[in-house]
Amino acid sequence: MMKLEHLFFGHQGGWDEILLVVAPLGLLAWLLWAANRKAGKMDPEKKSDFGAENDSKYSDD
Repeated sequence: MMKLEHLFFGHQGGWDEILLVVAPLGLLAWLLWAANRKAGKMDPEKKSDFGAENDSKYSDD
């Protein structure tokens, strides 16, 4: 009789290899979603103006 581990992780159907790709991508997508949600809740005064901070026409170079 087959052990339960061999049934699930015996590389029979390829679904476990798919998890090796989908799990990290899912984690990355969730982290980006959480960061975007947190940024959306920020107070407008606390948000930095990225364009003004990095405007090259006012640089001393």
